Amino acid sequence: MYSMKRTFGPIINGTNREARVKPSNDMPGIPQETIDGVLESTNIVELIGSFVALKKIGQNFQGLCPFHDDKTPSLSVSPEKKIFRCFACGASGNAITFLRRHKNLPFPEAVRFLAGKARIPMDTEEDKKRELLLFCLAKAQEEFAAQLRSLTYRSAVNYLTERGINQATQDEFALGYAGSVKDFIATLKKSGIKKEVPFSVGLLKEKEQWVTCPFMGRIIFPISDQRGATVGFGGRAIDRSSQAKYINSPDSLIFNKRRVLFGLKQLRIPNDTVFVVEGYFDVLTLHQAGFKSTVGLLGTELSAEQTRILESLARNAILIFDGDPGGQAALLRCLKIQRQNLTVKAVVLPEGDPDEIVREGRTAEFEALIEMAKPLREAAIEIISHRKGKENIEHLTEEVTRLGTEIPDALEVSLFAQEAAEALNLPAWVLQEKILGRREKKERIVERKRQLERFLVNELLINPTLIPTEKLESIKDLFDEGEEKKTLLTRILKPA
Repeated sequence: MYSMKRTFGPIINGTNREARVKPSNDMPGIPQETIDGVLESTNIVELIGSFVALKKIGQNFQGLCPFHDDKTPSLSVSPEKKIFRCFACGASGNAITFLRRHKNLPFPEAVRFLAGKARIPMDTEEDKKRELLLFCLAKAQEEFAAQLRSLTYRSAVNYLTERGINQATQDEFALGYAGSVKDFIATLKKSGIKKEVPFSVGLLKEKEQWVTCPFMGRIIFPISDQRGATVGFGGRAIDRSSQAKYINSPDSLIFNKRRVLFGLKQLRIPNDTVFVVEGYFDVLTLHQAGFKSTVGLLGTELSAEQTRILESLARNAILIFDGDPGGQAALLRCLKIQRQNLTVKAVVLPEGDPDEIVREGRTAEFEALIEMAKPLREAAIEIISHRKGKENIEHLTEEVTRLGTEIPDALEVSLFAQEAAEALNLPAWVLQEKILGRREKKERIVERKRQLERFLVNELLINPTLIPTEKLESIKDLFDEGEEKKTLLTRILKPA
């Protein structure tokens, strides 16, 4: 129902200078010869062809550009020069450039991805550490899965049965159970993994005089990155007395819950549309029911990083949130996410969550709700309208003002203010002025912060000992992403 016909027009020959220039290695630790070897060994037609349908015309290949809403083929790929170029939006570069942009990967990650395919070793210290952490998580996943399959922990097996998760789905998602700390530690030791490694990724922790695993007594959901490697875990308690129903791995060198989505490894997108749900079991149940293009948020609101992942996967996303106040609030918060090449629609379920609806055999009802998905702003206005008669108007107006302040696109803000004012029975100019005033104040604060960051970085470049390194480490995350933070990390903290 969300298919998009792909057609091919005449090829446009040509390249540009920027695409031919050798990439500069501005990432410390990756030798230039490694980058050159990766580019030389990568078949750029095969790489781009795995994401975009390409057709050979003359010496080049042509297809629809994935970086803008391309209606007629504008992307040209040259196997001889190992470059691509879109003659509509101007996107161009080599295999690393394409992968970085299409899969939203940092430069080192793109090089690692292609190096792995080409069997080119990456020997930087950071890569060695990353590989060690990934190896530890892979062994942990095997042990968790083995404990679930052992049938020693019948309560875990019974819980999954009660939730309707069949064996095929358990195997596909490599589900596990954390039942025995002793067996878990023994497996890691047998694999030659040093003690500090599982501690650094949150698999083990000190508790009084003992070493324990925070995931004990929980169903384990392995979380994969876009390369298919396990980078973290989610855990669901089966004991009702547990304080936290769900937990995730802590942030580490390889994991941040705002930068991944659950189900990426199992994702199948037949019609250019991804479903985004809130919970682990929502993903499992929908996949099992045939909705293979489903991914899940890790107990967080939709982040900018997750949005960029979605943009790299499909042209359309449908957000499916629970019908409770929490689900409505989560949808409203999505308004602040900047979107470039992604059409977003939303569904707020009238009751329950996707897992419950489909498990109860109401699949047809669920499909009907998806068919009625509305553009994100329209769905948000509908929520605001429904809340108008139930909540204090001043409180609701304040919330709407805050939401409008966070919307990045000026045109989107204007439309939102007009429609929200109508829903609240307010003059449009009242809401517009409140939002505009807040946005201007916010911009002044951001600019002052940027000036302070610039001043501090310049002073540290002149006098590197001005602030002790340990204090700089504690404040580096307070910097906004930008040139100042990049300078702080690469020219000030790195040498220190």
